[in-house]
Amino acid sequence: MAVKSKAAVGELDTGSAGADNTIDAVRDKRQKSDVAKTLQTAALKLFAERNYSTVTIKDIAKATGMNSALIYYYFGSKEELFLGVVESTVEDAFRQFNEVKSDESDPKSIIILWLQIHILQFALLQKLAKMSLDYAGEQSHTPRIDKAIKKFYDKESVVLRKAVKDGIALGVFREVDPVQMAMFISTHLDGVLFRSMMFPKFNYKRAIVAMRELVLEHLSPRS
Repeated sequence: MAVKSKAAVGELDTGSAGADNTIDAVRDKRQKSDVAKTLQTAALKLFAERNYSTVTIKDIAKATGMNSALIYYYFGSKEELFLGVVESTVEDAFRQFNEVKSDESDPKSIIILWLQIHILQFALLQKLAKMSLDYAGEQSHTPRIDKAIKKFYDKESVVLRKAVKDGIALGVFREVDPVQMAMFISTHLDGVLFRSMMFPKFNYKRAIVAMRELVLEHLSPRS
């Protein structure tokens, strides 16, 4: 039996990698289209109202008035659609934060703006939290979806830790552990999101503002 040279094998591997990249590029292009965005918006609503396991491609097709085959064309599977919904929701949240933040560099203002985004984007972030919680209860997980959900918390942690570190360096915040402070803020925001699911009349704006005042007071330098 003929044995292929290492060079030939290398060429085959390179070709395979190139094909994979091409497929990914085509998929990404499709998922950025207006039709894909319409499908993601409808899927986000359904996944948040129900849960991942009970929502079907037919449900999403019915909600959009589109053919199921079209959903498979754009996303390939329900799993890929769910992944796309999570990724786009995270991107939307941080896009608005970056737009509001603009060139702002004041550590205190950055923390305030991040909390303000949770008020402005509360409905969107509540849906993301609900989907994430439901998905966490699934028996089988997909690493890519786990990573997409974790990405939100990782990016949030970076924003908050940097703001706290910069504030300490500038002398506007007292010495605290930036990691612990970021975790406290993030955990409280999650609590507000989940509490509002259990109690629809819960005043989330008041809770976030109260937490903002508590955090800023805690960070203020001691005289």
